[in-house]
Amino acid sequence: MTEPETTTSVEDLPLGPGVKVLTHNDDGIIALEKPHGVMAHPNKREDRARSLLSAHYDYDNEVFKWEHDGVKHHAWLINRIDSPTSGVILLALSKELAGIIKQQFASHRVTKVYFALVKNVPQHQAAIWDDQLRKDVYRGNKLIKGGQRVPAKSRYQLLKTTTGGFPVALLRLTPVTGRTHQLRVQCKKHGHPIVGDRTYGSFSFNREVKQETGVSRMLLHSAETFFRYAFRGVPRDFKAVSPLPEEFKQVLRFRPGLHHSSPTRQVLREKANEAEEGGKPSALGDRRFKM
Repeated sequence: MTEPETTTSVEDLPLGPGVKVLTHNDDGIIALEKPHGVMAHPNKREDRARSLLSAHYDYDNEVFKWEHDGVKHHAWLINRIDSPTSGVILLALSKELAGIIKQQFASHRVTKVYFALVKNVPQHQAAIWDDQLRKDVYRGNKLIKGGQRVPAKSRYQLLKTTTGGFPVALLRLTPVTGRTHQLRVQCKKHGHPIVGDRTYGSFSFNREVKQETGVSRMLLHSAETFFRYAFRGVPRDFKAVSPLPEEFKQVLRFRPGLHHSSPTRQVLREKANEAEEGGKPSALGDRRFKM
């Protein structure tokens, strides 16, 4: 069934918890800032309260649908980021436009930049990771099926290190390919697991960071998305930027022996506890990469 052209505006979006509008244009592209712990889309009805939009999601057409004051609204999801990841995520207000932008993603014509706070400091200021990763299928902790190896390529740049605090580094990551969990797996493979990553991270280090700072979220953030496209014969540029979250700064500022009790820390601890309570893996199985 063909979806109708939408009369939806940015103001009509039923934004999920903590979700903010970063920027939008007249064509109908909207960049949202997703907090960590919020899902790109609901997997079941009860997930709507913690998804990008508090609305029904049509999986076949990848579109959110809702009704307000008798008017039907639609917003098409262009890309996804993991629930533990924060930052830029895109919507389109027409199916035609969504298809155009999705084609840019499929053709690797979209530049995406991430910030990651990782354990250990890389040897080089900048480098390219070019790996072959194997995608395995799990149900719970049981390996169901081993997958084929696929290429995964990313660029990194070292932005910041700490002196006297945790042995961590702030990286600027740019994926060249777009594999599931690619950045998380490559960071792990190269000896720099992302702080707070509960699947590929260092669990003992994650516990230490949480105990000292109150931060337990995964410190991976979609910081920038840029692409060019043409819509109805008119060439356009689109760029969205999301600043470094406070939790990254909290860990970077930490120094042993200093008094770190603060309202900010208490809030972060409360958020961490809430995230842990709702962060159980799905019983339906997941897909993980092996190095």
